[in-house]
Amino acid sequence: MASLQDQLMKSGLINKQKAKQAQTDKRRKAKQKKKKGTVEVSDVQIAINEQTELLKQQDLEKNRAAQADLDARSAHGKLIQMIAQHCEENYQGEIDYHFTYAQKVKRIAINDETQKSLTAGRLAICVLNEDFYLINKEATEKLTAIDASVLVALHEKVDVAAIDEDDPYAEFAIPDDLIW
Repeated sequence: MASLQDQLMKSGLINKQKAKQAQTDKRRKAKQKKKKGTVEVSDVQIAINEQTELLKQQDLEKNRAAQADLDARSAHGKLIQMIAQHCEENYQGEIDYHFTYAQKVKRIAINDETQKSLTAGRLAICVLNEDFYLINKEATEKLTAIDASVLVALHEKVDVAAIDEDDPYAEFAIPDDLIW
């Protein structure tokens, strides 16, 4: 079977000179590709490149989500470990200490020494998995650096000079150890 070029010459659409010119142009382009390493990119290749770029972006997003999940698990593990290490053990007593958690008033039974520590700000109440723990103030600062939502109650000392002088109830201070 004759080539397309031969068929076109027989039908008279091209002559011998145009056929040779087409072959030389084809050889020159092939030589330039080898020499420069340039590649003509087709529409199919462009579509394939766009698809691979899209897949790379999706993989990056999945990796970021997985890393965020891993970081959250790691932070939760650190919280559990710190609370286990710094949790006060002997605080049970006869005094009910009330505090708010999730818009509800909760209470724990504590002894007198623990109540004084809580009102002085040396101890704080933390929550983890719906369980409440008493933690010392130094450990509380580390816990809030990891996750501030675990801190339920920490009494900070109020500066007396910071109280507004025009406040009509300024002389009626509410004690921190008020029993309800």
